[in-house]
Amino acid sequence: MFGRYSTLGAFAAGLAVLISAANAVAQPAEVFTAHLDTIQRNLPPSHTMRLPNRILLGEAAAFDTNELIVRVFPSTTPPRLTVSLFTCERGPFPCLVGSFMVESQISPHAQRELNRHRAMAAPITLAPDVTGYLLEGPSQNPVSSFSSIMWPQDNMIYTVSFLAHERQNILYMAASMARQAPLRQGPIQLDVRLAPTVLAGIEQL
Repeated sequence: MFGRYSTLGAFAAGLAVLISAANAVAQPAEVFTAHLDTIQRNLPPSHTMRLPNRILLGEAAAFDTNELIVRVFPSTTPPRLTVSLFTCERGPFPCLVGSFMVESQISPHAQRELNRHRAMAAPITLAPDVTGYLLEGPSQNPVSSFSSIMWPQDNMIYTVSFLAHERQNILYMAASMARQAPLRQGPIQLDVRLAPTVLAGIEQL
């Protein structure tokens, strides 16, 4: 496990350089387009939400990621917003692919989870001055089928949780989110997306 952490640390500086090279305009991934209004309306007061500009899955060839089912789960206790992706409405087997979540940086729940990630995971540079912590499912006790990455940014704490075998794609989507302009309660804002070289850099981790 410590060997994996050393490898991640070695690539962190190079990844930061690659991320800083991004220079094109992007929007949240197309699968979210029809749901942006719902996402913004359900954001808790003073919260912002970041979404990746692409959804990448290892089994993407089997289906169109734009056909994934998007569900928005607001919560008031604690205040947070979760946007989840599913492959089916219902069925005999779980069909959750992954989720994106935001909580306030002062949320005790978010702080506990972030501290747990910091204690068990290696730091990964997602963007200039933005550091994330990837907690892999197989390394948890008990073992989880989902891995998650958490990071603080703009007084928020963001979480990306996907099936553990999507490790490379979790890193890519988290880096994309860290570079996107956040969604707020109001008109959609756009920002920088990642250049292709960033994806190549993440795939080496």
